[in-house]
Amino acid sequence: MLKRILTAVVLLAVVFGTILGLRQVYVEFADIVAVAICCIGVYEMAQAFKKAEYNAIKASLISGCIIIYPLILLFEKTLGKGELGILLALVISLMIAIVEFTLIHKFELKDLLSTVFILIYPLGIFSTLILINHSNYGLLGIFLALLIPIMTDTMAYFVGITFKGKKLCPNISPKKTISGAIGGVLGGIIGAMLVFVLFDVTSVFVNFNNVGLLSLTNSLGASAGIYVAVGLVGGVLSELGDLGASWIKRKAGIKDFGKIFPGHGGIMDRLDSIIFTLPTVLFVISIVSAVNAI
Repeated sequence: MLKRILTAVVLLAVVFGTILGLRQVYVEFADIVAVAICCIGVYEMAQAFKKAEYNAIKASLISGCIIIYPLILLFEKTLGKGELGILLALVISLMIAIVEFTLIHKFELKDLLSTVFILIYPLGIFSTLILINHSNYGLLGIFLALLIPIMTDTMAYFVGITFKGKKLCPNISPKKTISGAIGGVLGGIIGAMLVFVLFDVTSVFVNFNNVGLLSLTNSLGASAGIYVAVGLVGGVLSELGDLGASWIKRKAGIKDFGKIFPGHGGIMDRLDSIIFTLPTVLFVISIVSAVNAI
């Protein structure tokens, strides 16, 4: 457990330190980190599927990893619609997969389907972090997208080992308990409220460069209500993302997606809950931005 805690602390320091440092210089520098993490996640997922005898079409996955960021940036800079870049990158990559599947008869239908899955999860969904980074709520959105799943995972772990009790989904993840799941949801709310304090209440980052908006709304009461709701939904989705990834690993016959982080596995073992939180955060800050613009 000590190794797990120490690794988590180091990861937190590195992730938040890197994001703050890079965005101070240039917003796009943080994108590079996101793209690198995403590409490693794609590789780990492809390897997991390979263990289950699903051979994803590499040309498609590699193409997706290469073109998705330039297309996001192109559409974001020209039209303010980076999500169109994600969509176009996925369409092009899918077309490449179908062409190779059709002309080179070494792939089975299951290989094509596994390719489609990996293009969406993690590549497509995780790329929404780039959209958050370039939004009006850049740093706030990133903190929200990271702190909710981090606090969900942390609280679920410690509440679970403290109170134990009935298992949540023993056939998927034997160690997870209902008490831990409840603690995790509370952790998600705590994570969201930490962002509320850092940005809306104290404006800690007011003197930092390239921060974006420092408060979700002009009303502390309205902001607090939104943060609680996002934390609640985000906490539930984080746990579902974690369970989904656990079931994929179990079906693939592996314990972890990788071995990069001691006690934590690979990149995908850390992204599983974050990936499910990202679209939620993007949706919320998009709606709030639209309402504030009225």
